[in-house]
Amino acid sequence: MKDLDQTIDTLENARFNWLYANEIVQMSKDSIFTTNELICIVMLYHKMVLANGTKAKFMTIQQLTTLMLDLFEITDCNISTTIVFRISHRTQGTHPDFCADRHVSLESFVRLLTIYFTRDLDMKMEFAFSIYDKQDKMQLNGEDVGFFLKKFFDGEDEEEATELLLDMKEMIFLKFDLDKDTFISFEEYCEVVRKQPLLMEFLGRVFPTNPCMDVLALCANVMSWFDDSPNPRTIRKSLAPENF
Repeated sequence: MKDLDQTIDTLENARFNWLYANEIVQMSKDSIFTTNELICIVMLYHKMVLANGTKAKFMTIQQLTTLMLDLFEITDCNISTTIVFRISHRTQGTHPDFCADRHVSLESFVRLLTIYFTRDLDMKMEFAFSIYDKQDKMQLNGEDVGFFLKKFFDGEDEEEATELLLDMKEMIFLKFDLDKDTFISFEEYCEVVRKQPLLMEFLGRVFPTNPCMDVLALCANVMSWFDDSPNPRTIRKSLAPENF
């Protein structure tokens, strides 16, 4: 991996190899990305770390939050904040200087891109539902749904907004609450989304749009994103999430 990036000097390229070579080898054993794609993704992470100063060791929560808004265009603050929390706290890191409330580990960064680039519907559904299910109840009630819906009626007359909100909640529960128990369980959500995948982000956008993903793929050199063959990035079983 000599002189991978001409925007950094030979010494920094050598330092990159020393810091990440073993991790790249381990991650490549069970990843949706090719080894070259992983190297490029890790280089992106490394450059984010370098932007924090010569003594920095990690990407920061603030940097990931900025990526959410500027690159991924996830503009709903409640959703982007929850995504950052879920990702940054998924792995705690082993370095004594690592703090999950301030830092994003390399493993977490790669995991986020794995979730965004994969075509594994089950993985995407589990992640999307975890963003809406902020209290990890594995179900959504009327209050949970209303919390995400109210943003669609900002600026409306208060009385009219309340009526529209109630109507939309009723429509959503008619669609997703299959057993009519006034809760939308994770299982019910998955059953509906498998039949109609466009409903996966029914409470607000969790995943970047395809144009945003095209830009990210070009920046990170993830050329498999443009592969039209069936399921080129289906997640492997050993990467299936335990929880988010």
